[in-house]
Amino acid sequence: MDILKISKKDFLSFVDRKISEKKSRIVGVIQKGFHYVFDDLKSSGDLSLDYDVTILPPKKYFQPPKEVLLKFVPKKADSYISVNCYDPVTIIGIHYYDLAAIYMMDRAFSDGERDEHYLKKRENSLLIGIYPLKHYKYRFSKSVVKDQYYKVADLMLVDMGEEYVIEVVSEKGKNYLKGSNLRKNDYSLKEIDQAKTRIKDDQKLPVSVDIASEFLTRNYYHSVWKYFGDKCFSCGSCVFVCPTCYCFDVMEEIDLTLSEGKRIKVWDGCMLEDFALVADGNNFRRDRAERFRHRTFRKVKYLPDKYRYFGCVGCGRCADACTADIAGPNKVFKYILENQ
Repeated sequence: MDILKISKKDFLSFVDRKISEKKSRIVGVIQKGFHYVFDDLKSSGDLSLDYDVTILPPKKYFQPPKEVLLKFVPKKADSYISVNCYDPVTIIGIHYYDLAAIYMMDRAFSDGERDEHYLKKRENSLLIGIYPLKHYKYRFSKSVVKDQYYKVADLMLVDMGEEYVIEVVSEKGKNYLKGSNLRKNDYSLKEIDQAKTRIKDDQKLPVSVDIASEFLTRNYYHSVWKYFGDKCFSCGSCVFVCPTCYCFDVMEEIDLTLSEGKRIKVWDGCMLEDFALVADGNNFRRDRAERFRHRTFRKVKYLPDKYRYFGCVGCGRCADACTADIAGPNKVFKYILENQ
């Protein structure tokens, strides 16, 4: 991995040039009121790289909340037309935990039956990460994320004050930087590491990730599930802001004239009441406590058992979005530890 540096002024000029070239959709973190979102950049001046967390993770560019898969004419079986949208996109300012989440999404959508819609979008993307520069009261990423974010990042920015150190992770990232005013890095690895880790997490997972799965399994019948399940509104906010939730539904929509139909893919979530409802009217996860337990086990046991990485990246979005103030594995572990 090459390590270079660039002045912030030169980096912003470089971004403006990429925007003007119009060879790729350029997305970055933008401030909206008191919050931050990933959105299209009109100029580098819109970038807010010193943010705490975005409302939604960047997964929305690879698995959109609503995506048209194909169009058809009702009652004409051979009329369907596949709808493809794989335009190149560059995303600037992704925190390392969201990159780790993208790595898990990549594995999920390439495992078994490959989701070509997702994978082609990823193939045409370039990801520029940055290490957090602001505290966030719900974040505990350092407890659960290792170095898997390097597997998907093309470039990583390290804020050094007036300059960025750039970790060039991929060949695609190296080629992307051609024509920029890069200079040779003269910072020591110690200085870079200190800059990367200067912002400490406000929270920590109460149980080591190495034993979390086993710990949760031992407490499958603990009162924690009913305690939090009774408080849950089944609104689904936690799953819709989560960067590692990838459940979806596929349905057909017919317009009112009955002349055109669409097959669409939409976000779905295990915390919603009808998620486990099947054709005969049976709901195999009818109780809120069961749904709450399932989501926690999916993050802490099922995904780690399958992919060897913790299924939660500690971003803290679910805890922030939860009206009932019950979301997040931290709260579950703390309750169990206090009520043994």
